[in-house]
Amino acid sequence: MRLRGALLKSVTVVAILAAGAFEASARLVPAQAQSPAQASQPKFESISSYQGLIVTEIKFPDVAEGDQKRLLPLILQQPGKPLDRELIRQSIEALYATGRFADIRVEAERDAAGQVTLSFITSPNYFIGKISVAGAPSRPAENQVANAAKLPFGELFTREKLDRALKNIKQLMEENGYYHSSISEEEKKHPETQQVDIFFRVTPGQGQIEDIAKMHPADPASAQRVTRALDRLRKKYQKQNRLLAQVSVASRSYRPEVNAVDYTFNVEPGPKVDIATEGFKIRRSVLKRNVPVYEENALDDDLLNEGRRNLVNYLQSRGYFEAKVDLKKQSDPGGGELRVVYIVDAGARHKLVKLSITGNKYFAEELLRSNIHIQAAGRLFSHGRYSQALLNDDIRGLEYLYLNNGFQQVKITGKVEDDYLGHKNELAINIQVNEGPQTLVGKLQIIGNSNFTEDQLRANITTAEGQPFSDFNVAQDRDTLLNFYFNRGFPNATFEASAKPLAREPNHMDVTFTIHEGEQIFVDQVMVSGLNFTRPFVVQRELQVKAGDPLSQIDMLKTQQGLYDLGIFSQVDTAVQNPEGSEREKNVLVEVQEAKRYTFNYGVGLEFQTGQPAVGSNQPQGATGVSPRVSFGVTRLNFRGRNDTITFKSHVGRLQQRALISFEEPRWFNSRNWRMSVTLFYDNTLDVATFTSERLEGSVQAAQTISKVSTMLYRFTYRRVRASNLQISTDQIPLLSQPTRVGMPGFSYLRDRRDNALETTRGNYTTVDGGVASAYFGSEADFSRILMQNSTYYAFGKKRPGETVKKYVFARSTRIGIENPFQDTVNVLPGQQPPSGDTVIPLPERFFSGGGNSHRGFGLNQAGPRDPTFGFPLGGSALFLNNIELRFPPTTLPYFQDNISFAIFHDAGNVFTNGHEMLHNLLRWRQKNPGLCLQQSTADQCDYSYISHAIGVGVRYKTPIGPVRFDFGYNLNPPAFPSLQTPDPNNPTATVFVPQHARRFNVFFSIGQTF
Repeated sequence: MRLRGALLKSVTVVAILAAGAFEASARLVPAQAQSPAQASQPKFESISSYQGLIVTEIKFPDVAEGDQKRLLPLILQQPGKPLDRELIRQSIEALYATGRFADIRVEAERDAAGQVTLSFITSPNYFIGKISVAGAPSRPAENQVANAAKLPFGELFTREKLDRALKNIKQLMEENGYYHSSISEEEKKHPETQQVDIFFRVTPGQGQIEDIAKMHPADPASAQRVTRALDRLRKKYQKQNRLLAQVSVASRSYRPEVNAVDYTFNVEPGPKVDIATEGFKIRRSVLKRNVPVYEENALDDDLLNEGRRNLVNYLQSRGYFEAKVDLKKQSDPGGGELRVVYIVDAGARHKLVKLSITGNKYFAEELLRSNIHIQAAGRLFSHGRYSQALLNDDIRGLEYLYLNNGFQQVKITGKVEDDYLGHKNELAINIQVNEGPQTLVGKLQIIGNSNFTEDQLRANITTAEGQPFSDFNVAQDRDTLLNFYFNRGFPNATFEASAKPLAREPNHMDVTFTIHEGEQIFVDQVMVSGLNFTRPFVVQRELQVKAGDPLSQIDMLKTQQGLYDLGIFSQVDTAVQNPEGSEREKNVLVEVQEAKRYTFNYGVGLEFQTGQPAVGSNQPQGATGVSPRVSFGVTRLNFRGRNDTITFKSHVGRLQQRALISFEEPRWFNSRNWRMSVTLFYDNTLDVATFTSERLEGSVQAAQTISKVSTMLYRFTYRRVRASNLQISTDQIPLLSQPTRVGMPGFSYLRDRRDNALETTRGNYTTVDGGVASAYFGSEADFSRILMQNSTYYAFGKKRPGETVKKYVFARSTRIGIENPFQDTVNVLPGQQPPSGDTVIPLPERFFSGGGNSHRGFGLNQAGPRDPTFGFPLGGSALFLNNIELRFPPTTLPYFQDNISFAIFHDAGNVFTNGHEMLHNLLRWRQKNPGLCLQQSTADQCDYSYISHAIGVGVRYKTPIGPVRFDFGYNLNPPAFPSLQTPDPNNPTATVFVPQHARRFNVFFSIGQTF
């Protein structure tokens, strides 16, 4: 009987405690709309007999052991202490505040010794995880449907949010014409992570609407199509100068019996609007640019007055500095036309001949001028650039500059003097600067920082003792310090600043930064989802967020960027799970979407330049023409579940046919600094007019990133080369056309300090490429090869207002290459044969020069030694080339805006038979004894060892992938060379000696900067 009574009493206590706890939870749960303090208090009066009993143990039956350790500190009712109803209530509130639980109840059981065991029975909340969609049509696509759901990643999942998501998706489908669509959803809960994945299945229904009344029957109905229709109607009325036309959808009626929608458009054409000027002729295109009614498709007083101000500024920028503009509106009685007239009093045309700045001491005049837009008359602005609005803007900008550097009392005025020095309508402007005293920081105090030392914080801010004081610097320091704290796990940190003048020391301010750090948040777990083919370690090594680290937003961003940089994910999302919860340790979610593993690339292009080779042609200089190109490629990403890539590329053109297969491993030995690639390709290239090179090549290359600017490449290349379709003397054909094997280990060193690889304005770029071909590596020819290039870029000239770079760029590039034969490989002069048993460097392995990316005084690969019989280029074992180029700033032109720029260049260099010939002829300006090249009897004595010079001009059009270039080169000293021609194609043995000179004019079209 005693035992039964004890059990009955225990059950009663459990029920009462559970009821009280449930009441508390019921008031706390809904969207956490009220704080725990506002919740109704659980009624424990009926268990007053347990008040004061010793609590022996606290349990969380439904919580994992690891999570229990984090929850126990939240329980104020401690084991070994008397039971306190108030402490239990506060404990429940603390558990709810974590955001982890949807329901909490407490069960108590008294044992025979009169002590109590408490059990906190919890039901977990779930948080939004992966959103996936299936069955969506092409429009709206699956990602559009997922975005329309508007379910924030990592936030609390509720039924209300899910219902709202279904409604949003349904609306999206109807906007795109799917009125019979149905959307179902499935939830997959993961209790171990409290994540819930949501799967939407879209059934579009009976296709899109097949008939749109009042529009185009049989056209699909979609929001985009209706919007385009409205835009077309508006543009139609705009062309009729009906700028007040209003076009809208008056009604939309769905007819389910025929699956059709009837649209009713409400069109109010409005009057024809004519905008004109009186008193001064202004082109209509200028009116449209300056009067915003054309852009806004509206006509009101604000827009018309804005147009009036714009016209005043336009006239002032053209030299009419005293221009006045008024406006009037005229309507015809019938309301069919509205006329807006700008009445222009341009006044006399002035010329700004002088702009001076006085009174400045702290800043140099050059710096101040770079911050103003007014300009005196010059090459670009024949009457100068001035308006009162520009002057006022410049004064405000200069005052802002001074204020940011501690000059709190600065005053700047502009004095305009007309008829300067007695010259009528000539202006002089003097900007007078009264700097006033500079306010400095007296004492800087940082308080409230307990987790970081003051020195750590001072290292990140600009405000310091003795430095200029400004509100701008304080605002910058506020952002800097808050970011410092946010990125170290203090998301609730706040910042306050105060400044107090020093009475004892004028023009000094004592500054105090007060920081409220808040609680530091740490990372509990990093949960990665969305991996199907990718191996987990590939993602893990990119994670900058680690368990136990402070929660850092910048580390989450770096993680996202690193995963995108792998190139195998089309979407990467990072979020904090349960961001509103009060937990000190939070889970970080990483959701990835793998990109398509196969990518197909294809394209059609062309190249245009002089020196185009043509097989079968007897023209040693080639032709001027266009060569079409067709390309096709396949890329396989995520090979072997890693960020490895297999690529097949091919392109076919008149000059080159190439097929390439490559494998790339960007993290060789799991190192960020090493990458490895294996390449196999077949190449059939018409390198020069002399021959066609057939090459089968395999290579293995390892790249080492030494620093941010330096890279080393180590490679071994083995290739089999055959030269065919030779246009040279018959006695050299057996030697130069025979198949040749070349095995060459090599290296390349790259040092890139350019500011922009696509369009460089400053910095330098250096490469050194070397290799040794030897019989030890399977090579039939023995030679070493080194090619060095150094390019520098200097920006100079006055900066334009608002620009960060200077006007002009002086670019220089120098290339030097040497090939040194050894063993049984020798260098021979053109027309000569090597000694018996010796060989020469294969023709495709030699240096060639000439073309849009090398020497622009020659056609494609036309520089250097030539065959003494037919005159075709043979290449050489030494190369010297120096390019200098002056690149001008963009010029604003109609249609092209500021995308066109110009350059002038000088190229000097040549290809030489060997290094000795190059070294001894670097200063030679002209070809030696060119007359020897013009006589058939002395053709074999023709010498090409000299430096050829070319000058020219280039046109650049700016594009996102680099400049599109047209270069026009003029060779100042082209070489003469012998040539045998075949005038009768039907009798190829009948030849005529026709000596030639290389072309003086050469034209090139290409993409990308020259060097």
